[in-house]
Amino acid sequence: MARPVYITGLGLSCALGRGLDASVAGLRLGRRNTVPVELGGYAEAVRMPYYALPGEEPDLFDTGRFLRLIPEAASEALVQAGLSAAEQRGMAILVGSTAFGVSRAEGEYLEVLAREPGAAFALPRVGFSEITDRLREVFALEGRDYSFNTACTASANALLAAQRMISLGRAEHALVLGLELANRTTITGFSGLQLLAQELRPFDAGRTGIVLGEGLGAVVLSARPGALGLRLAGGASNSDTFSVTTANPDGSSIAALQRAVLGQAGLRPDQVAAIKAHGTASPMNDSGEAAGLRQVFQPMPPLLALKPYLGHTLGACGAIELALLGGCLRQGFLPATLGFSQADPALGVSPMTLEAPAMPGQYLLNYFGFGGSNTALLLEKTA
Repeated sequence: MARPVYITGLGLSCALGRGLDASVAGLRLGRRNTVPVELGGYAEAVRMPYYALPGEEPDLFDTGRFLRLIPEAASEALVQAGLSAAEQRGMAILVGSTAFGVSRAEGEYLEVLAREPGAAFALPRVGFSEITDRLREVFALEGRDYSFNTACTASANALLAAQRMISLGRAEHALVLGLELANRTTITGFSGLQLLAQELRPFDAGRTGIVLGEGLGAVVLSARPGALGLRLAGGASNSDTFSVTTANPDGSSIAALQRAVLGQAGLRPDQVAAIKAHGTASPMNDSGEAAGLRQVFQPMPPLLALKPYLGHTLGACGAIELALLGGCLRQGFLPATLGFSQADPALGVSPMTLEAPAMPGQYLLNYFGFGGSNTALLLEKTA
C-alpha cells in the first residue's frame, strides 16, 4: 500500500530573498529583483534583465559561488525537517538542474583560454556531481544520489521521483535540490531564440517572452508528518513530441497530464483549490497551457503564476516554485500574479491579480520544458 509523503523542510534562495521567510515577505511586497545584463563579443550585444539573487549581482558569473550557496539553501530545509543525524546521513539526494554544468564549464574554459588559447575546449564539463559532492561534504550525507536534466521540468521530476521512492517504501527521507545559476551560454542561447523579453507578463495580451533568473530550492520529503502541514500528494509526467521547444498548442498533452494527476488522486477538477501555472509568458507556451487547462477545468480554479517574482529558473523552477508556494500556503494566502493587466481573448484564462486566502486542499503545480517534457505535481495543504 502506498504511503503518504510529507514535506517536512523547505529552503529557498531566489530573487525575492535569501531564505524562505524573506522570499515570502518579498513576494507580498511585489518585489522584482532584476539586474541589467550586457554581454559583448557577439554580432549584436545582448542586453537583458535578469532575476539575480540579492547580494550576488557583482558575482553573477563567478562559477565558484555554488560552494556557499548550496549549503545555505539546503541547511534551511534540513534544519526545519529536524531529522536525527542517522536519518539525515542515510537520506536520498535528488538534484535537478538545466545548466549548472554549463556555468561551471564556462569558468574553466575562460581560465584556460586566457592561459593557453590553443588548449581551451568549450564545455569541458558535464553532469552535476559537484552538487552532491558539496552536499556530502557539508552535511555528511551518505545516501544514494540521483540527477535529473529534463529541461525546465528537471527538479519537478526529481520531486516526483522522490515522492515515488518514499511512497513505495524505497526511502524514508529525501532531499531534493533544484539549482540554477547565471551563465552566459544560457542567456545568449535564449536571446538567439528570440524568447527573451524586458518584462515577464504571464497570460497577458501584451506578453512577449520570458525573463531568466537564478535560484536554489531545497525540499525535504519524509514518510512521517512534519510541522509544515504540507503533503506532496502525487504527480505525473508525459512526453509531447510536437516540437523541440514547446508543447502542442492545442493543449492535448497538457490536458492529458492534468487528467492523469487528478485520476491518480481520485479528484474531480472542481476539487482543485488552485493551479500554479508554468506561466512563462512566451506566446506559444502560454497558449498551449491555457488550451490544456480549459479542456479539463470548467470553471477554472484560481490560477496564479510565480515567475514574475522569480524569473524563469529553468530546471530549478520545480523545487523553487514549490518551496515558494508552500511558504505562501503556510502563511494562509495565495499570491497575486504580477505583470497581468489585460486579458488575451484567445487564451480564455486570467490569473489572479489580488491576494486571496489559501484554504486546506489540493493545489496543482504545472511545469513544462523543452523536448516535450511535461510534469505536474499535487501539493496538499492539510491544515
